[in-house]
Amino acid sequence: MSNIYEQHAAAFRDVSAFVVTYNGDRVATVALKFPRDGAGRLYAYVHWHGVEKVRGFAAGGGYDKRTAACAAAARKLPPQLPAGYDAAGDVYGRFVDALGRDGGRSWEDVLWDAGFKVLQAV
Repeated sequence: MSNIYEQHAAAFRDVSAFVVTYNGDRVATVALKFPRDGAGRLYAYVHWHGVEKVRGFAAGGGYDKRTAACAAAARKLPPQLPAGYDAAGDVYGRFVDALGRDGGRSWEDVLWDAGFKVLQAV
């Protein structure tokens, strides 16, 4: 029987998960589901807490599919927070703007530059 670490590695070999924080508060999560063959669709699931989760994808090869999939997902996020949400609208707007960029820098780097911390969970 394999140990728990081998079981975990096998169960999550095609998945990476990240927690996004701002000023120490968890504000979003990003999960990436990788294609087994490397050339298929890579899916990015983005969830800003308080907004419905969205999914984007990128296919093919020869470029940063993680960033492209995250940018595709970010373009599906609503431009503003729902009415009645707390005063974090400007932070949300920066998140959507940064994650929506697909111009040569990784999705993690543009979030860090916008004041967020990206922590890998899986």
